[in-house]
Amino acid sequence: MQVSNVLADESMQYTESRADMSIRSEEIGDLVGIADYCVEIGEPVLYNDDKIWDREVQEGILFWEWLYSGAGEGSHDDRSRMQEFLAKSCERIDLSDMDSDQSILISLGEYANAASCESEYIKRRRDILAGIRDVKEYESFMRTCFRNSVFADDILTEMRYIEDFPSHTREITDSLGVLNDEAVGLYMKYHDNLKKAIDILDKKVLACSADPAHTNKLLFKFTYYEKEEGENIARVKEVTCSPHLKLVRKDSNLRIYFSWRDKDVGKDEKVLIGRIGRHPY
Repeated sequence: MQVSNVLADESMQYTESRADMSIRSEEIGDLVGIADYCVEIGEPVLYNDDKIWDREVQEGILFWEWLYSGAGEGSHDDRSRMQEFLAKSCERIDLSDMDSDQSILISLGEYANAASCESEYIKRRRDILAGIRDVKEYESFMRTCFRNSVFADDILTEMRYIEDFPSHTREITDSLGVLNDEAVGLYMKYHDNLKKAIDILDKKVLACSADPAHTNKLLFKFTYYEKEEGENIARVKEVTCSPHLKLVRKDSNLRIYFSWRDKDVGKDEKVLIGRIGRHPY
């Protein structure tokens, strides 16, 4: 799956309510936040070089004049942030030559059919993910939609056995989203009473429960990296992923096994997804 992140240059045009760039500082911050996400997952933001520079960002002031000549209203910091955004996160392109399966429109401030902040952008990525029908393609794109998650090395192996996979992609995507967005925070708040954390998750998904009776069969391998003498060295660690979300029905054999976090894998900052599929015993 190839996704193009496209800057809607029209969203930079001044309007009656956005008369100049001095009142768009928060919107610039949101745009940079999306760009940071794209950089982290290795995707550029594309912009139309023929149109962006001559957009009026203030009456009589073109974008290039505002950006590089200090014309018009707006702070030095905001100009610097936009310069860095274009230099480090973006690629110039003739959009008529764009070749991708999907595109996500990104905007400076609210704009029709565009994502103007990170949460909106992530939702659009996950909507694309939920529409993928091929399990291998889903697994590959999945990793760019949940950056607070680490997936087991062989996560795809079991996913291949999910019966009628295309009919479950939305539920899998939504459930992974809940874990990605909330699991670590719940652990930090309720690590002394994980039943409380599980009960909270249980109300947000079909079902969530622990499986203490089978912990010895719920070990999954994760690769992480340690720095030694200036080099990143790959390590493999087995982590117990006992809590699980249930999918389809509460008595079904389709689950997502996870671990709240691990000091080596994800450096205590990410939820670990050990298995998406049948229980392993």
